[in-house]
Amino acid sequence: MPGLFETLPALLAQAPNAAPAKGAANSGGLGSYEFVIYIAVIGLWFYLLLIRPQQRQEKQRKSMLNTLKKNDKVVTAAGMFGTVMSIDEALDRVVLRIDDDRGVKVAFTRASIVRVLESPEKEKEKAAEAV
Repeated sequence: MPGLFETLPALLAQAPNAAPAKGAANSGGLGSYEFVIYIAVIGLWFYLLLIRPQQRQEKQRKSMLNTLKKNDKVVTAAGMFGTVMSIDEALDRVVLRIDDDRGVKVAFTRASIVRVLESPEKEKEKAAEAV
């Protein structure tokens, strides 16, 4: 292992730049167009694999929060299950009923809603289809 780093300068050494003969092609290194193409391909992969799926997921989340209505059963970011009692658009606040027996109500920001469970209308539709 002591000789491992001794060969590193030889690997990184480059031939001196000599002026190519008239009409001869430049055979050393990447051309500027090839470099731009590689960067464009990497940028495209980055967009398709990271940015686009995240934008799609954020769009679904916003539509879920915009369609939130009273009596929807939801889960918060803290893991609390509750039923939507009221929505205040101006204050960006949602009041959830956490405990049905005692009538415990807690206010959350709209962004803390992570998932909407089955809404009462969907439950009624499923019950009607089953009959």
